[in-house]
Amino acid sequence: MKTSALHSILTHAAAAHGDKTMANWFQRGESITYQQLEHQVKLVSQALTQWGITQQSHVALMMPSCVESLSLWFAIAKIGAVMTPVNQAYQADELHYILQNSDAEYLFVDAAYQPLMTKMPAPVSTLKKTCVVGECEHLGPNQTPWLELTGKTLITEAVVDEVITPDALFSIQYTSGTTGQPKGCMLSQEYWVRLATVAAQVGQDRQLDHCLIWAPFYYMDGQWQILMTMLLGGTAHIVNQMSLTQFGSWLDDYQINYCTLPEPFIQTLDETQIPDRPLRMVNTFAWRPHNIEKLQRMYGPIGRDGFGMTEVGGVTSTKATTDIQLHKGTCGQLIDEKVKITIRDEHGFQVEQNQQGELWVNNQHMLQGYYKNAKANAESFVDGWFRTGDLARMDADGYMYITGRLKEMIKRSGENISAREVEAKIMQHPAVAEVAVVGVPDPKRKEEVKAFVILKEQRHATQSSAASIVNHCLASLAVFKVPRYIEFISELPRTPTRKVAKHELKGIGLDNSSLSWDVSKWN
Repeated sequence: MKTSALHSILTHAAAAHGDKTMANWFQRGESITYQQLEHQVKLVSQALTQWGITQQSHVALMMPSCVESLSLWFAIAKIGAVMTPVNQAYQADELHYILQNSDAEYLFVDAAYQPLMTKMPAPVSTLKKTCVVGECEHLGPNQTPWLELTGKTLITEAVVDEVITPDALFSIQYTSGTTGQPKGCMLSQEYWVRLATVAAQVGQDRQLDHCLIWAPFYYMDGQWQILMTMLLGGTAHIVNQMSLTQFGSWLDDYQINYCTLPEPFIQTLDETQIPDRPLRMVNTFAWRPHNIEKLQRMYGPIGRDGFGMTEVGGVTSTKATTDIQLHKGTCGQLIDEKVKITIRDEHGFQVEQNQQGELWVNNQHMLQGYYKNAKANAESFVDGWFRTGDLARMDADGYMYITGRLKEMIKRSGENISAREVEAKIMQHPAVAEVAVVGVPDPKRKEEVKAFVILKEQRHATQSSAASIVNHCLASLAVFKVPRYIEFISELPRTPTRKVAKHELKGIGLDNSSLSWDVSKWN
């Protein structure tokens, strides 16, 4: 029986690690060994085949991370079908859009989300069958229970004649864009193998035996981290419900060696009372320099910043030997020679060293394009280069720095203002714990600068504190960059991967709170 590029990771890991626990869903009380997962995938893949799923069939999954969803992922890869993971927070209209846009023919949905099917605005024209996982009282037309689908399957050694090439389309991964509808990134099996292999190479000498994965599996991080864990022969301890207050106990209880560490978590730690933890490597994606320095003081040089995105995979990584004082704020150097970058100005010309411009990437294994979106493809690709929309610069030593987003550039009276630059300045204020800066509409100046600020002490959320922050900015920023609006907030809205959801902040009114001030009205 021929095997796919992704499925081969599982077969090799099962042969090497057998009865070792592969995944532990500790909040659900579920676990599975490498050998058990291989057996389950064989069962599920044959059940899918008998159900009618073949190579290049389009299959959508709206499920939490669990034994069934992990088995489905590898089974779909083994068959050579195309998978679309669906965000579990989506409502009926959003679910309908993803299913229709991805041409989903088969849907696997957790029973908790099955009621959404009856609330969708219209039938999905391509959808043939739905399988409901879990207990469900009322099945709709063409809906099959999971246990019925898998319970009658007999494992055979049927021969698969089709050759599944590594560059065959495997997943349509929808990005949670800040404007417009989500876009479906067309990703091959080799894309995921490459991403996981690069990550495993970074950690292969660090004995990463216990990995904590909290990113949902409908985002890329959860997917490549499970593959990385397999390549390292470790155990993945998987979070179904994220909690910063419980995060430290998870690190202790499961003796975690690797995780993506949330920046808000490190801010809560007391440097004078350092817990004894076996952390050997953590990802610190887009952390502020002072928090990376705090992590280093507490645990040594275990933090790894880097740059990557769903569209292009991994691009840069920071080595343990990097002098973070000399290269403060860097996201590292190119992963290897297969990744090429260029930094261009608004006219498409390459900028000089240390000059800011838009980052363009050409990765040997990146997206094949946006699914059924000719407009986005025309805007994003130039002669094989992918325009990331990120602003960056490169220093003389080949270290890259992300300086902002084109779409996060605030245009005030013709002046371009980097939200990240203003945020960095406000973070230097001793009373500030966290900040997010956005552009808000203004009839005279097109946009004005608004800062949402979390203070270290909420009792200081007063006009005098707002004035102090403004004066702090005036001391070192051009006047046109200084926020006109200051609003104190207790918590910033975040995506499931803990990034600040700035598109939600843009929807907050200017006078919605007694903790919001318009600086222009002060005398």
